[in-house]
Amino acid sequence: MKKSYDVIILGQRFSLKTESDESHVKRVADFVNKITHGLREKSPSISTQNVAILGALNIAEEMYAREDRSKEMI
Repeated sequence: MKKSYDVIILGQRFSLKTESDESHVKRVADFVNKITHGLREKSPSISTQNVAILGALNIAEEMYAREDRSKEMI
Protein backbone atom coordinates (compact mmCIF):
# COMPACT_ATOMS: atom_id res chain seq x y z
CA MET A 1 0.00 0.00 0.00
CA LYS A 2 1.42 3.38 -0.99
CA LYS A 3 2.06 5.98 1.66
CA SER A 4 2.65 9.69 1.23
CA TYR A 5 5.82 11.39 2.50
CA ASP A 6 6.97 14.98 2.29
CA VAL A 7 10.62 15.68 1.48
CA ILE A 8 12.50 18.90 0.89
CA ILE A 9 14.93 19.01 -2.04
CA LEU A 10 16.73 22.24 -2.93
CA GLY A 11 14.46 24.11 -0.54
CA GLN A 12 11.27 22.89 -2.22
CA ARG A 13 8.74 20.56 -0.61
CA PHE A 14 7.71 17.50 -2.59
CA SER A 15 5.02 15.01 -1.67
CA LEU A 16 5.96 11.49 -2.69
CA LYS A 17 3.70 8.44 -2.84
CA THR A 18 5.59 5.19 -2.53
CA GLU A 19 5.47 1.69 -1.13
CA SER A 20 8.91 2.25 0.42
CA ASP A 21 9.19 2.91 4.14
CA GLU A 22 9.97 6.30 5.65
CA SER A 23 13.63 5.50 6.34
CA HIS A 24 14.20 4.60 2.68
CA VAL A 25 12.50 7.79 1.48
CA LYS A 26 14.63 9.84 3.89
CA ARG A 27 17.80 8.07 2.71
CA VAL A 28 17.00 8.83 -0.93
CA ALA A 29 16.13 12.46 -0.20
CA ASP A 30 19.31 12.88 1.86
CA PHE A 31 21.39 11.48 -1.01
CA VAL A 32 19.79 13.82 -3.54
CA ASN A 33 20.32 16.76 -1.18
CA LYS A 34 23.96 15.78 -0.67
CA ILE A 35 24.57 15.81 -4.44
CA THR A 36 22.63 19.00 -5.15
CA HIS A 37 24.01 20.96 -2.20
CA GLY A 38 27.53 19.97 -3.25
CA LEU A 39 26.87 21.37 -6.72
CA ARG A 40 25.38 24.54 -5.25
CA GLU A 41 28.45 25.06 -3.05
CA LYS A 42 30.80 24.72 -6.03
CA SER A 43 28.77 27.08 -8.20
CA PRO A 44 26.55 29.35 -6.06
CA SER A 45 25.26 31.33 -9.04
CA ILE A 46 23.95 28.29 -10.93
CA SER A 47 20.17 28.15 -11.35
CA THR A 48 18.11 25.66 -9.37
CA GLN A 49 17.05 24.02 -12.63
CA ASN A 50 20.67 23.49 -13.68
CA VAL A 51 21.58 22.17 -10.23
CA ALA A 52 18.73 19.65 -10.55
CA ILE A 53 19.82 18.58 -14.04
CA LEU A 54 23.49 18.29 -13.10
CA GLY A 55 22.50 16.42 -9.95
CA ALA A 56 20.44 13.95 -11.98
CA LEU A 57 23.37 13.45 -14.36
CA ASN A 58 25.76 12.85 -11.45
CA ILE A 59 23.40 10.34 -9.86
CA ALA A 60 22.87 8.52 -13.17
CA GLU A 61 26.62 8.42 -13.80
CA GLU A 62 27.20 6.95 -10.35
CA MET A 63 24.45 4.36 -10.87
CA TYR A 64 25.89 3.22 -14.21
CA ALA A 65 29.45 3.15 -12.84
CA ARG A 66 28.30 0.87 -10.01
CA GLU A 67 26.43 -1.31 -12.48
CA ASP A 68 29.53 -1.61 -14.67
CA ARG A 69 31.71 -2.50 -11.68
CA SER A 70 29.28 -5.20 -10.55
CA LYS A 71 29.23 -6.70 -14.07
CA GLU A 72 33.03 -6.84 -14.04
CA MET A 73 32.91 -8.86 -10.82
CA ILE A 74 30.79 -11.60 -12.39
